[in-house]
Amino acid sequence: MVEVVAIYLVITIVFSILLLIMAVSGGLGGVVDFGGADVGGPDIGADLGGVGHDIGHDVGHDAGQFSGTGIQPLSLPIMFAFGAFFGAFGTVFESMQVLPMFLVPLVAAILASVITALVYILLQAMFAKSQATTEYKLPDLVGARGEITIPVRPGLRGQVLVATDARGRTLLSAISSQELKTGDRVQITGVEGGALVVEKVQA
Repeated sequence: MVEVVAIYLVITIVFSILLLIMAVSGGLGGVVDFGGADVGGPDIGADLGGVGHDIGHDVGHDAGQFSGTGIQPLSLPIMFAFGAFFGAFGTVFESMQVLPMFLVPLVAAILASVITALVYILLQAMFAKSQATTEYKLPDLVGARGEITIPVRPGLRGQVLVATDARGRTLLSAISSQELKTGDRVQITGVEGGALVVEKVQA
């Protein structure tokens, strides 16, 4: 019995460590912030303008984790959470000897599935709420300052990094009548065709 308990305990520890590693390395970004920093990887500004929508979005780079376009039911974090819950329930049931040994994995799997499903639903709700509060209109950024990350030339779009109240540091499409290189500090003077119109700020 002790050996079986040890197996369940190892399963709990291993999956818990994997879940923690994923959280620290950025797999939980967008829902969980560590130390006030967004660990979810780079944000990509999605240009939704040009069709009557002047709304900027950040779109995460990995939909299979707790970030991006949503949480996938069979993503690694969800699977790791299931493994941790399964091991925990198995450890408890084997230690207490409340069930026949052959029923322990079945009951542990069922309970782990239920708890993991609840966690999944909770995270989906948190993600939806986060998305609803992080939309912003591009015209609201007029007057703000940013930094060019992809060079801009007349007739050629580039990219500007802007600090927004809604989502912090955000990459958005930029156009200009000037030639701007990476690192140039700019001011947003308007919105045109779903992109920010920027001008170089004189040092």
